[in-house]
Amino acid sequence: MIDLSKADIHQMVIHKVGNQSKDEGVRVSNELYHIPNDDVRETLLKYFISSFKFDIHYTFQHEAELPLNEMYTYASRIFQQANSFHEQSVHMLNHLYEQSSHPQIKAGELYVVHLNNILYNNFSIDAIGIFKSENKDVYMRIDELSSDNLGLQVEQGINIRKLDKGCMILNVHADSGYVLGVVDTSASKGGEAAQYWMEDFLNVKLLEDEHYLTDKAIDMCTQFYEDVIVPAAEERPEKKDKLMFINSTMEYFAKHEQFEEEAFAEEVIGQPELVPLFKAYKETFEEANELPPITEIPISQPALKKAKRSHKNNIRTDTGIDIKLKPESFPFIEKGYDEERGMHYYKVFFNEEE
Repeated sequence: MIDLSKADIHQMVIHKVGNQSKDEGVRVSNELYHIPNDDVRETLLKYFISSFKFDIHYTFQHEAELPLNEMYTYASRIFQQANSFHEQSVHMLNHLYEQSSHPQIKAGELYVVHLNNILYNNFSIDAIGIFKSENKDVYMRIDELSSDNLGLQVEQGINIRKLDKGCMILNVHADSGYVLGVVDTSASKGGEAAQYWMEDFLNVKLLEDEHYLTDKAIDMCTQFYEDVIVPAAEERPEKKDKLMFINSTMEYFAKHEQFEEEAFAEEVIGQPELVPLFKAYKETFEEANELPPITEIPISQPALKKAKRSHKNNIRTDTGIDIKLKPESFPFIEKGYDEERGMHYYKVFFNEEE
C-alpha cells in the first residue's frame, strides 16, 4: 500500500534537456530550487504526484548486473548520501540527454526531486522523483490596466494536470532494484520515440509482486473461458454464461486471501472434465507470459478492484439494446429465438417495476 497524501519536497532542482540529434544540449542549474511559499509547494506536489496511481509497479534491471543500470546507481547514491543530490541530478540529466537521440523526442524541463513522508506498507520512506515537461499549453492572463479597464495577455505554460513523463523511485527493496511508479503519456502512441523513457533512460521491467501476479491470475482465469470452455462446448455458450463465469471468478478472488489452483478449479470450474484442461492451460499461460508458477499466490485487493472495473456485466445487441446485469439477476433472464422474425430475444422476469 502506497500513500502519497502526506508527501513533501525535501530537495529539488530544475534542469533543461534538449534533443541530442538536433544538438540542443542541456542547461544545468547550479543551485537547488528554493520553493518560495506554500502555494508553490502545493502546486508542485499536485503536478508531480497526481498522475501516479501505483496500480502497476516497476523495478530497475540490467542484462549483466544491476549496478550497471545508470539510474539505479544515481538513485542509490542519493539515498545513501543526500548531500550528493545535485551532483547525481546532473548525472541523470546527462544520461537522459544521451538517450534523447530520436528526432521526435521533445526538449523540455527536467525536475529531479527528493521526496519524503511517503507511506509504504505503513512505513514512512523517502523517494526520488524524476519528471519531464515537454508540452506547453496556451493560457490567457487577465491584467488590470486601470481601475476601469481590463486586458489580457496570451502566455505559454505547463498544465499541472498533465504530467508528460515521470518516475518515482521508492527507497525500498534496494538490492533487487527498488520499486518504481512510471508515467509516460506518449507511450500509447508507440514507436521508438515513445520507448526511450522507460526502456533507454530508466531501463525498468514490471515488478512481479502480488499486484502483478493477481492481475495475471485473473486474466488467466477469465481467458480460459474464451480459449478453452467455448471451443469445447457442443453449442456456443450464451453471453450470460460468460458473465456468470467471470463473476464467479471475481467472487472467488474477493472472498479469498490467497489464490490456490486446486480450490479455484473446484469452486469455479466445477466440471471434472475441464479441470485437467485448466491445469494445462495454466502452464501454457505461465510460459507464454514468462511467469512463475501461479499455484498459490497472495491476492492483491487493489488489483482485484481494478479488474472489476474493467469487466462490465453488459449484454449488447446489434439492434442497439444494452442490457446491464447484476450478478444476482442472472437467474431472471432467458435467451430464446423467434422463428417468425428470425431473431434472438431475451426474456426478463420480475415481480414489480421500480
